[in-house]
Amino acid sequence: MTNDSLEILWRGSDPAKFTALQAALRDEDIQFWHTQVYDPAAGFLSSRPYYLEATPGFEIRVHASDLERASGALEWVESKGNAAIVSDDQSRFDRDRSAFKQSLPYDWDPSEATSEAWAGEDEPMAEYLASALRENGIPSQIPDDPGHRVRLCVRPEDLTRARDIVREITEGA
Repeated sequence: MTNDSLEILWRGSDPAKFTALQAALRDEDIQFWHTQVYDPAAGFLSSRPYYLEATPGFEIRVHASDLERASGALEWVESKGNAAIVSDDQSRFDRDRSAFKQSLPYDWDPSEATSEAWAGEDEPMAEYLASALRENGIPSQIPDDPGHRVRLCVRPEDLTRARDIVREITEGA
């Protein structure tokens, strides 16, 4: 284990980028630390209480000695939404670039979303998680169930991956 300092690699509020960057760092065997952060100053001009205006976000840190390699992973994650960039680097990111491109199926039937990926009382959280799943290529729906429980459902074949993404967002795991 190295004794060098931890440096901030990325800070932002995009759950899809947060998840993709963690996966990219794991693929390259780069040790990292992550946390959820809230910026209470984000709504400082608002008349609403500050805790209602806090901006949720994420932060990922790596050892200073791994910062250059981790920055390469971050560049790859940021470029995957843009047009593919040809590079001479022979890392796994370049070889597998097309494997990570996700898109929602155009003809998926919402009635196929029968497996519960998340349940709770917080409808905005369900919408946030649905957005994160959508950005990772997983279609979902929030059924209009009577009662106080909010559910987020996905297709059975997407359940394992959806739960992993939900867990990373809700638990920071």
